[in-house]
Amino acid sequence: MIRNKCIYSMIAAATLLAASCTDFDDYNEAYKTGSPESKKTLWENISSRSDLTEFASLLYKVGYDKELGNTRFYTVWAPQNGTFDYATYDQMDSTSLVDRFIKSHVADYNFTVSSSINERVHTLNEKSFELQNIEGCTYGDHNIVSLNNPSINGIYHVMDGAVQYLPNIYEYIFDQADTDSLIAAYFAKYESEELDIKNSVPGPIDSLGRQTYSDSVMIMNNTLFRELNAQINNEDSMYTMLLPTDEAYTSSYDQIKNSFKYNTETKYYPITTDGVGSVLTKSEANKDYDGAYLTDSLAKLCIGSSLILAHSNKYNFWLDEVDGPQNGLLDTLMTTSHIKLSGGEEIVSHTIGSPEKMSNGYARRVDSLALKPWEVWNPELSVNVYSTDVRPLVKEAAVNTVEVTTYDFNESVGDYISRYIDLVPNNDRTARPEAYFYLNGIRSTKYNLYVVFVPACINKNSTEQEKIIQFDVNLNYMDEKGNIGTASSPTKKFTKLLTDSAHLNKIDTFLVGEVDFPYAYVGISDDCKPYVSVKINRNVYSSKEKNYGNRMRIAGLILRPVDYDEYLKKEDERL
Repeated sequence: MIRNKCIYSMIAAATLLAASCTDFDDYNEAYKTGSPESKKTLWENISSRSDLTEFASLLYKVGYDKELGNTRFYTVWAPQNGTFDYATYDQMDSTSLVDRFIKSHVADYNFTVSSSINERVHTLNEKSFELQNIEGCTYGDHNIVSLNNPSINGIYHVMDGAVQYLPNIYEYIFDQADTDSLIAAYFAKYESEELDIKNSVPGPIDSLGRQTYSDSVMIMNNTLFRELNAQINNEDSMYTMLLPTDEAYTSSYDQIKNSFKYNTETKYYPITTDGVGSVLTKSEANKDYDGAYLTDSLAKLCIGSSLILAHSNKYNFWLDEVDGPQNGLLDTLMTTSHIKLSGGEEIVSHTIGSPEKMSNGYARRVDSLALKPWEVWNPELSVNVYSTDVRPLVKEAAVNTVEVTTYDFNESVGDYISRYIDLVPNNDRTARPEAYFYLNGIRSTKYNLYVVFVPACINKNSTEQEKIIQFDVNLNYMDEKGNIGTASSPTKKFTKLLTDSAHLNKIDTFLVGEVDFPYAYVGISDDCKPYVSVKINRNVYSSKEKNYGNRMRIAGLILRPVDYDEYLKKEDERL
């Protein structure tokens, strides 16, 4: 479908006339006996009726007398005189009149009204209207007062009103006069037109041997539809879309972009595959990356990913405009990008006026995007040993990756853990096991770093004595000056951390401390990921430290945004 760029005229239908269905047998008989009107064209029949003179006048004005007078088969829904705003339509330019009125009342193929019909009719302008005879014969919410009138090139039905043309959500973004422009500009950037070879009429081959077309049909395509998992130009799908004002869009953009800051002058240095702690070489992988482009692109994608709600998703059933069963999932929304938004009532409370009906759902213009950062653009990150990014480094310790089976799992120790890294020292005295973890998805923001330790008793058959361990945590990433630390001089250090004796027999999510990353790592080469090392640090000559353990079982790491941690603590206090 090609997006029409005319301004929409929202036309209200006139007062409906009460009517009932006529007897189907009468119309079936007309086909059997070959009535005089069945031998005439649609145009001849419509133009000869005294109750359809206004509709016929509009058809004639735009040349549809010829279209309905040829051999192509159509079904026409003709509104009676006095049941629609004829004067307003008569003042429209020809293009708008055809696209927004005539084609809404004309469809290809034969739509005969039967006693049990209930289907959606796709009209010539690719709109969709419901045709049914369940609680009365209706088309697009208007009564059919005379149905199944035969013609030589189709059939026509007479209605007591004109169906209202509604834009789909995608058309509305561009064409509604009072819709703010920033969200439209974002979608327009990814729009293109493609030749529909199947429906285009081939012409002659040119001098270079290329196929030309005498009648080219162009199809609009937008790559954002795939990115957002939402075909908001599809008349068969139902969505609600949040459309932020320019002010709301800019406010969110300015907030989100702070989580996607990139160093554009100093090159990144990769972690070499030869081992952590070796001399780092300059990375060529990102010599041409555009930090400003990444910031802009990712910030806008975060906004776009939070706007579209499919009516088919159970999380959205509680919205007033969604015709779905209530399922107890009140106050939570889920976007087509699979982002779960809590505080849904707060989000939709910023709707300006009422939701505006579209042909494929509703548009909610909002003066604010009340989104939680950790749900949209700054999520909690976890590094677990299911990932191939975990690379234990064998130095002074033998390191084995252990898979724990369910029948060995001791449920009393805490949350279910099915795999962890078991760093087994090669001696009980001097060995200092060490593990390195790559970090994915880091934003330029503050995180609280946690290490998840697993006790020996996670295995029901274990007889090992539980001990407190003393360890260091070091982080290597690019600082504000563009420098990256080494194994001997890390960017951030946490030394002589001590596990709590109260958690010896439990899975312990240990808070290491706060880390402030000045630059984001999203969207750049995998060679440039920062990393964390966790290493046993004990002095065997200290009377206290010599009793600490030097075996570590690590299930993973958690990097939780500081503002999210503060939010969770307040929620706990409230409960």
